[in-house]
Amino acid sequence: MNARTYRGKTMKEALARVRRDLGGDAVILAAREVRRRRLFGLGPRGGIEVEASLTMPADPLAAAVRAPASAVGRASASASSPPTGLGSELGRIHTMVETLSRQGRLDHWMLDLPSELTPIYGRLLEADVPELLARQLVRMVADAATPEDLATPDDALRAVREALEDALAVAPPIRAVSGARRVVALVGPTGVGKTTTAAKLAARFKLQQGLRVGLLTVDTYRIAAIEQLKTYADIIDLPLAVGRDPESARQAIDELGDVDLVLVDTAGRSPKDEPKIQELGELLARIRPDEVHLVLSAATSQRSLRAAAEQFAPARPDRLLLTKLDEAESLGALAAILGRADRPVSYLTTGQSVPDDIEEADRSRLARLILGEESIA
Repeated sequence: MNARTYRGKTMKEALARVRRDLGGDAVILAAREVRRRRLFGLGPRGGIEVEASLTMPADPLAAAVRAPASAVGRASASASSPPTGLGSELGRIHTMVETLSRQGRLDHWMLDLPSELTPIYGRLLEADVPELLARQLVRMVADAATPEDLATPDDALRAVREALEDALAVAPPIRAVSGARRVVALVGPTGVGKTTTAAKLAARFKLQQGLRVGLLTVDTYRIAAIEQLKTYADIIDLPLAVGRDPESARQAIDELGDVDLVLVDTAGRSPKDEPKIQELGELLARIRPDEVHLVLSAATSQRSLRAAAEQFAPARPDRLLLTKLDEAESLGALAAILGRADRPVSYLTTGQSVPDDIEEADRSRLARLILGEESIA
């Protein structure tokens, strides 16, 4: 097979030597990081060794990692040579690199990317994390991490997860205390589950924290919405008021009496219906809520999430509340809007059950969900 070994300070440099000597059809057999002892602190620290050949190996395991030097070089694939599970790992990386290359999603910025981060970059893209953010995350880790930080695939994944956690903006839960009335409004597009979420929050604060909770609906466009909230109010034994315009909505809050928390359920609006969103903004300006949570469905596309976050600006939301995580195929699209510190995420809902399927947002949990390391349940 006449395998040859090529060395370089970086993967880019080593693979350039492979291409220069053997051409673009060379077979990459193995790649590994080499560390050398330095006498009195002098001499090179080490580098990258690549084994390459112009012929296919007889070993079918090694054949699984066959890759043109021009393709693998762009992804800096690496592994050591012993016949364990490393061959299949290299094969998986190679397959991912070929897919990314066909999609035009590899660029020169990946040439010096540590090989341990290449599969994680692919994993982020597979999870629908926006490409720019995925690139920023792995680049940030590559620039800050030491070789020890990326010693194993688990270490590399942990480093990227921690970088993702740092990028997520999370809000504290609703601050409701006995004897100090707090008004919290839920706004958002139609069909995202605002009414059910209001019921979940109401049950949570009354049944688990023993607070006095009142419900206010200003969704007078749908009779079914009023009836649904009334049903929840009866089950949980909560007072319910209806506001049909800004003035009556403000009066209705006072009519709820001496409550600790008022949850306001608003009518769903299309993000494209600017007049109705402006009208909603005027209503909230009259109510003067302490918090406004923009409710968005996690099952929505990245483009729709961004559009809703922008179009509901007149309602002045200062929190995000994400629903229907259980219905989303992947959660990477959420990363497109979760980096906004002015609109941190407060709660997640994971099903239809009242009051169970709601949880306070947590950075670690969100990062693991986005990376597919945890299930919704």
